[in-house]
Amino acid sequence: MAGTSAPASEEEVASALRAASRAGEAVVFRGGGTRLELGAPAPADRVVELGGMSGVIEHHAQDLTVEAWAGTTVGALNRELAPHRQLLALDPPLPDRATLGGVIAAGDSGIRVVPGSRPRDLLLGLSAVLADGTLIRSGGRVVKNVTGYELTKLFTGSLGTLGAITRVTLRLHALPEASRTVVASLPVSDAADRFADRVLGAAAAAPNPAAVAVAPPGTGLPGLPEDGGFRLAIRFEGLREEAGVSPDGVAEAAGGDLEVLEGQEEATFWAGVRDFPALVPRREGALGLALRGPREALLRTVWRLAAFGPPVAFPDQRRGMVCTPAGDFEAALRALREEPDVRAVVETAPDGWKRENDVFHPLPDPQVRALSRRIKNALDPDGVLAPGRLPF
Repeated sequence: MAGTSAPASEEEVASALRAASRAGEAVVFRGGGTRLELGAPAPADRVVELGGMSGVIEHHAQDLTVEAWAGTTVGALNRELAPHRQLLALDPPLPDRATLGGVIAAGDSGIRVVPGSRPRDLLLGLSAVLADGTLIRSGGRVVKNVTGYELTKLFTGSLGTLGAITRVTLRLHALPEASRTVVASLPVSDAADRFADRVLGAAAAAPNPAAVAVAPPGTGLPGLPEDGGFRLAIRFEGLREEAGVSPDGVAEAAGGDLEVLEGQEEATFWAGVRDFPALVPRREGALGLALRGPREALLRTVWRLAAFGPPVAFPDQRRGMVCTPAGDFEAALRALREEPDVRAVVETAPDGWKRENDVFHPLPDPQVRALSRRIKNALDPDGVLAPGRLPF
């Protein structure tokens, strides 16, 4: 059983990592524990808990920036920012457990499509501790960089393989004045191409949406019926006139009925969409497949994979999530191979499944893997941080 360290400061993180390095221990970091299953299984002799360092360090309201300890949860930060009419425009699953450092390490963009709302766009600077205990800082108000590397970009999506993120400086957005969601019913389609064309046509009729999601019946999302065809949900937010934009063009392009969600009903629906990647794939015997690819190819893939289990697609982000029984995985792979531009990663799986099966489909390009290995070797030369989690 792995040992556990729960440091309460950057110095204690450094001390824990130096001790683990001297002992040759493999280390895994844990924030809120919402996305620990991402990547391939990583053996751990020691788990370093990073949730103990939490709270806002500095909030510069006029500049729309905040510096906070990486163990701060997204939900706690946004509650502190709300009186200032500001928010961190990230919507990771389970935000009251998801920590800022964990969200950055997972590269989890959430549900928003507002320009500049990806983790790598919002991250202005960070501090981190490397495997040998060295404290590094990049961006923000204090710059102590590692020559040749833009660390804020490297650490985003690194899944704890490069170092322990300890504090972050983030760009904020103004809190929307109003919000409204239209849900369009899509006619049942017997062809992937027609389905993709209809979704993209309806989405294109929506000016400046804040979020766009496509889901079939059976997802368990609140507010969606359990029968019929796919539904297209489009959220508008901002000033009252922006949230109140007419949905007539969406209804006409979708070719089905239209429903409007507001208030608590709308909030409950999007909370279900937001938490889908962390909760629904944990159904007994199910796999959670994360998809990425061009919008048309992604939607065609989602349409095919809906035969195996409920998907949710975010076409404007060029990504989706599908829950499928583990026993149907080979059939699902055949459906995936019909779209060579779509990549899939098995995010969640039953116990032991990932040790027996490939997680990345297909593997990254050889050049990308070689470059990633060089970066990993530069920052973690002994390979002790989450070894084997990523395919390089």
